[in-house]
Amino acid sequence: MHSVVTQIMRIHLMQVNCMSDRGRMGRKSKSTGVGCIVIFDDEPGMGRILVKTLLAQGYDTHAFTNPQEGMEALGELQPDVLLTDVRMPHLNGMDVLHRMRDEYPDVSVLVFTAFGTVEGAVEAMSAGALNYITKPFDQSNLLAQVSRAVDHRRILQENRRLSQQLSRGADGGRLIGESPAIQQVRDMISRAAPTGSSILITGRSGVGKELVAAEIHRQSDRSRNRFVAINCAAIPGDLLESELFGHERGAFTGADRSKMGLVELAQGGTLFLDEIAELPVEIQVKLLRVLQEREIQRVGGLKTINIDLRLIAATNRNLEAEMQEGRFRQDLYFRINVINIEIPPLRDRREDIPLITQRFLGRIKRDLARPGLYLTDEAACILQDYDWPGNVREMENVLERAVVLSKDDKIDVKDLAVDLRNQAMPLQEEIRKPDGEGMVTSGPGGLQAGQAVSGEIPINYRQARHEFDRGYLLSLIDRAGGNITRAAKLSGISRRNLYDKLNKVGLADQVIRKR
Repeated sequence: MHSVVTQIMRIHLMQVNCMSDRGRMGRKSKSTGVGCIVIFDDEPGMGRILVKTLLAQGYDTHAFTNPQEGMEALGELQPDVLLTDVRMPHLNGMDVLHRMRDEYPDVSVLVFTAFGTVEGAVEAMSAGALNYITKPFDQSNLLAQVSRAVDHRRILQENRRLSQQLSRGADGGRLIGESPAIQQVRDMISRAAPTGSSILITGRSGVGKELVAAEIHRQSDRSRNRFVAINCAAIPGDLLESELFGHERGAFTGADRSKMGLVELAQGGTLFLDEIAELPVEIQVKLLRVLQEREIQRVGGLKTINIDLRLIAATNRNLEAEMQEGRFRQDLYFRINVINIEIPPLRDRREDIPLITQRFLGRIKRDLARPGLYLTDEAACILQDYDWPGNVREMENVLERAVVLSKDDKIDVKDLAVDLRNQAMPLQEEIRKPDGEGMVTSGPGGLQAGQAVSGEIPINYRQARHEFDRGYLLSLIDRAGGNITRAAKLSGISRRNLYDKLNKVGLADQVIRKR
């Protein structure tokens, strides 16, 4: 080794106190654990220098002079990054790379090389190494390489998490349903995906906006790159700028190293901003620059970084109303709303509910290893008739809860959430009343309140149900003296649900005019 490097190593050796166990050096970091680094280098002095340098940055660091022993320890340590020399006894660097590719494919690997063997480093990169570091190393370059390698590892983990999440979702992450409404959404996806234009997905909470965004990415020419999903409402305001755009070391208190932002992580792929209306106006300005100039600046940074990504945004709010209130920028709205895809609420595509129910139930069966689970006909009817204010997300929650509460494999009405049962009770009670009291039947104006059901009801089930609901609601409002709040209490459903039902059967305006 060069004499200068030898002197540096001696100085560090006097300052560092590392434990040694079968050639292993290192210690647990007292910091928050920004990453776990494992080092393979047959020179003990170099290992100690690296351990000290990386520990100072908060990394949980371990060094091995014998790479064979190091490989045996990887299962326990679960590292984010492996730093390995190329030329080592016992197990050379190329052998290490081949084993890492087979056994730990998502661990980022950096190789060390002397100045004269850069060609060997390039060969190592073709065998799976993320990058190489030359000896003697420059500390700032080393730390930058390690930081990028840790970010790379976490990207791989996030992509795996997303893939698992989508595969757990209905139909392996695909939209479920054959209703005209969902067919129209599918058609919009297939036409919009190849264009590369910015897309705004709108719809109520729980309808599956992230699912649609992921499907657009899957069908686009960016599908081989990352899909980075960000819930804007979930990131605290004081951290939002740093999380989105990254920061340089020293940009603020606690910024002890440079960090790549989530926007930068989406390079070459798709950036999905869920709940975009939650972004503060000052962050909206920076996002507009990303879309217009295709560049960003990290917090505390001076240089610009070119960005190539596709933006998909989603919201459950009315952005036009937000603009009128000054909470959302008009210029940003026009940039993100090149193509609009609106996802209908579940109550507007009730014919899809049985299929969605069975898909969710199928996943629950697999996850809980309970293949015999099934819904009774009565429970299935209540699920289809419910208005689902929380949409698909609420349905999944209801089914999981019902499975937990059920004493056997049969999921019955009693296992469903109280809201669902209460919504079904008024209609059931009307039918059970003796002597025709409170019953409804068909007549010149449809089903009339206060009469027994006759054989004149429509043959078509949906028409009959519509007229039944209309007759019941007319009777309910009449008994409540036109008072909506009292009617809601009498029926056992919420005021909001009552308004929805009145609107559905065309009575809302009539009731409001009478008040």
